[in-house]
Amino acid sequence: MSVFSGFERFAELCFSSNPSPFQLSQEEHEKLRNIHSEVLELVAPEEDESSPSSLSPFRILSSSRSNFKGQNPVEVKVSGSDVSWPKVSSQSVNEIIRLAGENIIQSRSVKVDDHVEPSQGPSDEKSEDVVIVQHLLSSAEKLGEQQFECASELLSYCNGYSSNKGKPLQRLVYYFSAALRERIDLEMGLATSKTISSELEEAMRKSSSINVSLHQRIPFCQIMQFTAMQAIIENVAQAKKIHLIDLDIKFGTQCSILIQDLASRLTCRVEHLKITAVRTKSNMIPAETGKQLMSFAKSINLSFSFHEVTVADMLDLTEDLFELDPDEATAVYSPFFLWTMIGQQDRLECLMRVIRNINPCVMIVIENEVNHNSPMFVNRFVEALFFFGAHFDCFGECIHPDDPNRFAVEFLLSLGIQNIVAAEGKERTVRQVKNNVWISFFTQFEMVQKELSTSSLYQARLVAKNFNCETSCSLDMDGKSLIIGWKGTSVYSLSAWEFL
Repeated sequence: MSVFSGFERFAELCFSSNPSPFQLSQEEHEKLRNIHSEVLELVAPEEDESSPSSLSPFRILSSSRSNFKGQNPVEVKVSGSDVSWPKVSSQSVNEIIRLAGENIIQSRSVKVDDHVEPSQGPSDEKSEDVVIVQHLLSSAEKLGEQQFECASELLSYCNGYSSNKGKPLQRLVYYFSAALRERIDLEMGLATSKTISSELEEAMRKSSSINVSLHQRIPFCQIMQFTAMQAIIENVAQAKKIHLIDLDIKFGTQCSILIQDLASRLTCRVEHLKITAVRTKSNMIPAETGKQLMSFAKSINLSFSFHEVTVADMLDLTEDLFELDPDEATAVYSPFFLWTMIGQQDRLECLMRVIRNINPCVMIVIENEVNHNSPMFVNRFVEALFFFGAHFDCFGECIHPDDPNRFAVEFLLSLGIQNIVAAEGKERTVRQVKNNVWISFFTQFEMVQKELSTSSLYQARLVAKNFNCETSCSLDMDGKSLIIGWKGTSVYSLSAWEFL
């Protein structure tokens, strides 16, 4: 059965799907120029270049110690001083999850009895962490087997440990425990399914303080935005008229990067830059975005125009809405947008047909590198635990534990956790898939992947150096796709495409 059929569209919940509302200051303009100069100096000429065991659904845990297996890794070494609060542990959240999974597998190999005995008291804090995650994983397994009372008993051991104000693992367990508890109540008929408040989601998405905080402290957003814009800039290098179609513009941070670079171009001066943002019912555009971009372009003397294409339904989208000019070089930027239509294949295919008819010189696609679409509950739970574990671990390293923006973004992520874990059928709308699935899908539209240049990869590396996260942020190539990860766990993919 196709992964692209039978489910409704879901508005993005992950913070990463919200490019930050980042008004470039003079200092940031200077940083951008410095990065661009470093890229030009450093880049050398380019050269031509399964099913889990029946023993336990947690085999995936012990086999996923590192997701980075590419032949040409782009090593990120981040310099900087230590953060200003004490580190609670050098062991990452996902390493604790792996240890817990390995313990479960080991215990199953020597113990046939399925009866669960509570821990007799861990000898230290790290042991307690592992034991609690074992309870969490075992609860999910028992829930998947419809053993609700046993699942609930196991979950009770997590209650005294978890906290939405504790260390990263405690916060992660807090939200996953709540999602498991909700699923148990739903399965036992003790509660009715809940829908995620669109008003709450929209308020969180529009919160400037949250987005700015993330943009300044978390490396992912800037790495993806700068790398994506560098790839676009290289593909329109010979064009004097440029048209960027942004499928999810939000506050337009990435567009500011593009405007800045094109305005500073010394050869083949840009005569005009047009940006078109696509607006749908669930993909709103802040009113100030166009005005701010217009003002910024004017301040650096770049001829610029901003347009919006508004459709009530993606099925209404046509290429005629985009005011295309044959003299323009057109590029498409799709950040965390395509996954929202996995449950509506007709709309996804309509969008892809329109883009094919437009025939851009490049299409940049950024998506979450995770499989939240598995029909097997426990496998989906484990995937989600790793994915969100990487994010909570990142927050613990980069954001103060009492920062209100951290509470807000973690709560926003918890809405995604709730949907992935507690919901099923049409109500389970968070259905992200990995890069290999998108590659297979794109081939149906006669798309071929383009190489990301050495310049683009250096861009990612140089941006990462601005953050105090040492070597925690990982970059690797999966074929021609850039995979961005945190301490060995893949979290995002970035790829460039063109049509045959």
